[in-house]
Amino acid sequence: MQKKITPRESHRKQIRSLAKSTKLTIYFLTFFSYIIIVSSGFASNFLIHHTLTVIMNSEQSKADIYDVMSIPRSIIQSSPSFRLTKNSTIKQVTFNGKNIPTEVSDDGFVKFKLLQHIQEGAVGPFKVVCNYSLPLAVTSNNMKTLFISGKDFFYPQLDIIDKTKPKVTFQIKIQSPSNIKIISQGKKLKDITKSGRRTVVWEENKPQEEILLIADHYHEFLSQHEEIDLYAYLRDYDNDLAKKYFKATKSYIDLYSKLIAPYPYKKFALVENSQQTGYGMPSFTLLGSRVIRFPFILHTSYPHEILHNWFGNGVYIDPNSGNWAEGLTSYLADHLLLEQSRKGRQYRFQELMKYSSYVNETNDFPLIKFKGRDSMASQAIGYGKMLMVFHMLRLEVGDTVFINALRNFYNNNQYSHAGFKDIQVSFESTSGRNLEEFFSQWILRKGAPQLNLLSVSQTQQNGKHRLKLEVKQIQPSPTFKFRLPIAVWLIDKQKPRIKNITISKRQQTIPLSFSSKPLKVTLDPYHDVFRRLNPNEVPPNIGSAYGANIKKIMLPKNSVSNELHIGYKLFAQSIKTSSSASNNSLKQNPKHITQTSNLWVFGKNNKLSNQIQTQLNQYDVQFDEQGVTLDGKYFNWQNHCFVFTLSHHNSENEQIVWIVASSKKSIPGLIRKLPHYSKYGYLVFEGDQPSNVVKGTWPSNGIGVHHTFTKGTYPLPSTTPLVQKNLE
Repeated sequence: MQKKITPRESHRKQIRSLAKSTKLTIYFLTFFSYIIIVSSGFASNFLIHHTLTVIMNSEQSKADIYDVMSIPRSIIQSSPSFRLTKNSTIKQVTFNGKNIPTEVSDDGFVKFKLLQHIQEGAVGPFKVVCNYSLPLAVTSNNMKTLFISGKDFFYPQLDIIDKTKPKVTFQIKIQSPSNIKIISQGKKLKDITKSGRRTVVWEENKPQEEILLIADHYHEFLSQHEEIDLYAYLRDYDNDLAKKYFKATKSYIDLYSKLIAPYPYKKFALVENSQQTGYGMPSFTLLGSRVIRFPFILHTSYPHEILHNWFGNGVYIDPNSGNWAEGLTSYLADHLLLEQSRKGRQYRFQELMKYSSYVNETNDFPLIKFKGRDSMASQAIGYGKMLMVFHMLRLEVGDTVFINALRNFYNNNQYSHAGFKDIQVSFESTSGRNLEEFFSQWILRKGAPQLNLLSVSQTQQNGKHRLKLEVKQIQPSPTFKFRLPIAVWLIDKQKPRIKNITISKRQQTIPLSFSSKPLKVTLDPYHDVFRRLNPNEVPPNIGSAYGANIKKIMLPKNSVSNELHIGYKLFAQSIKTSSSASNNSLKQNPKHITQTSNLWVFGKNNKLSNQIQTQLNQYDVQFDEQGVTLDGKYFNWQNHCFVFTLSHHNSENEQIVWIVASSKKSIPGLIRKLPHYSKYGYLVFEGDQPSNVVKGTWPSNGIGVHHTFTKGTYPLPSTTPLVQKNLE
């Protein structure tokens, strides 16, 4: 995920002036030679170069900073001032060797202006030297991971609001206690320890949006992949874990280098964070200490973060456009890897389930307005809808054009800010087609089509079997225009025939003709269309329960222990804050349980327990006094927590969620974890720190999008993935 993170509060820093004028002169020559030879994708961009020295003083919890900036005249003319965090203590600021004043602005920043100090006829670039200190929480003993970014204003930045800031290049030299390791973007030029002090130098000559620093008591592991330095920075010594990540890193770098373009940076580093995060930065990723030890992360979140080095941190997101990068990386990482395992159809269905569960008229918005994930609804749109739009775009233009258009987009916008219009230009120029209607509908409009197969009729005439389908868009919003795949199974064919029909009307008659008798017809069999699922397509699931507009709760009978009863009340209260819904009504033990309620039922001994157990018996879930039999395994009530979702009163769109916990201690863990299991219909957790041991989904009947003439089994063959595992 591309990272505009709110880092922890910065602490004070002190600096020594170690830059030499001769070194600066050499730098200027090198810097401008670089500007001449870089690719046209960013040669025209104006860059600010920082030569930073950061001296960390753990005893005084501060750092001294000495920053030599090279700034083009055009940048100085375009911005009124530069600013630093209000926590900075300024020692001196010079402009071309002369002291200039600083001031504290009304918004609390330390600011200085440069334009008024430019001498007549001077063309630049100009040299600005800032000497200041900042508080910084770095200690020689145990510490939490320190993460500071451009949002902390720990180095001078242009005072620009709601505009695309000029990008930066930098070399940063950090002195710290020897047991602390510092990571930034770019290539590591030096790392030496002397007299209990460590000196490390990082350099990045590719245009960056900001400068980042991460510090902790790391164990460093090093590997090499061709010309790329690979690092793993772990808080505990774990050579086996580092090896697993190095192996995965090499595989994913090779995959995306062949698919898109050569890896754009000199290194890639896995960096452990004491906080549980999942962030992708240029040339490294910052993952939480628990997160990196989940075995599935290597094949889900990790490739996603590596891919951000091309999209999000190789081509930057235009802040004046929507965030396209999360959906694209989800499509080319999370989705692609499952598609290679023939599970792409199921993955897309899960994303459609999330949208259908969490997004409603009150919280929906178009993709052009997506900036970042802040709720389950925004994730369903910015990640799920966006990846589905890329999938539809791929089907619209074909796999070869799709890949070539992505390469074109990357090559034309590398290290530049790009938005949806730039994506459209690349796809139009590569395909030779006008895609304005496609992009306007899916990027600028909110909402989704919802389909209903109203009727299907079959006739035989002149040796031909003719089908007539009546398809209706039943969403309240205006109609959508899209390509709808339709699968028809025939009596003498093992595989279905796939017809692609353009849907553009509210209600549309679709005639189809075949040489043999149709047995079954299904709309959107591979879940290729971004749409709101019909209620009967969606089996009961946790996501729908959290996303519902109205919720009611039913607490257990008084026979439950007081401690556990308190825990259930805590869980009930959390439902409102964990939900993305705008209208939540939580009522305890409602007298009348209506069909319009999403009901959360707590405890084994509840008024509805017998009714729920009878309904679960239909799924071969069996109960006795000691425990539950589920998926052929037996689980004791003691030391296990159970979560079941079921249709409420045979309603199409309302649910019952039944939660039975083993102890109050297990409930905080359930509260934290359950929203992350949104696609599942039943779950079993074990222990007071609940660990998931069973998870599953109920079957979907697909009512509203298919019609069967003759009962039978109708397999759906797998489709060819965008990229085979042995990509050449």
